Amino acid sequence: MIRALFATSATALVLALAATGCAADTGEDELTQDTSAVTSSTCTSAQYNQALVHYKNAVAWSKERNSMGICEWQNGYMTQIADEASRAVMTCGDFRKTIRTSPWAAPIRQALSISLNLRSFTGELAVIRDSQFQSWKGVETMFAGTSFWAFAQGVYGPPVRIDFAANGVATYGKLVHDPVTDDISFVQEAATYTVQSIDGSVNGKRVVRVTHGGEVEEYDLGVQNPYEYKDAPLFFLKSRTENSPTLYSLYSECDA
Repeated sequence: MIRALFATSATALVLALAATGCAADTGEDELTQDTSAVTSSTCTSAQYNQALVHYKNAVAWSKERNSMGICEWQNGYMTQIADEASRAVMTCGDFRKTIRTSPWAAPIRQALSISLNLRSFTGELAVIRDSQFQSWKGVETMFAGTSFWAFAQGVYGPPVRIDFAANGVATYGKLVHDPVTDDISFVQEAATYTVQSIDGSVNGKRVVRVTHGGEVEEYDLGVQNPYEYKDAPLFFLKSRTENSPTLYSLYSECDA
């Protein structure tokens, strides 16, 4: 009996070591620990497995972006990472908590930290589509650390960018043409901002007022649905000033 017990224990030890070696070889041990903690009462096994693929892509691509830099890898664009994160949470909602709290999801949180999209993927902001179910509750507390850009129209990058900080402080930047030198440069100046409900309701849409250079510019905060249903939404600030560009929470960072 002792001999049989010893043989059984030895076999179990060999199998355990083999399994450990396989996990180390594939580099998936961390993600396995991470996702095994997700207990789903709302997702089927098929939904969970599909979402897991997108989640793993978002983590891997975020790691590449964070270590190699923007535009240095084919899947390192913020829009691509956001799409994969969105596909994960749209397929299985349990991944909202995973992205929000898991230590293994830290690369995603770092890669998307300046985008309002991250707050949507984590479930902190109950808006992921332009629909009757959207709730903008608490969004004014989520602006700190985010940025919005106008789409680039040429080799100089976005013509306008606003970086929002805590306590109503912001930095407003825009492309400026020097008629003397014919140079175009990106000029930044200190700004302040407020975020307020348009209709006074807790869940209603917001207007963002940005004061810079003695001017006050008002933007309507909204969300644009993607072309593909599960892809990332596009949050925007639509200016109420004529001929002023709309600003977005994601943009093509490397487009010339």
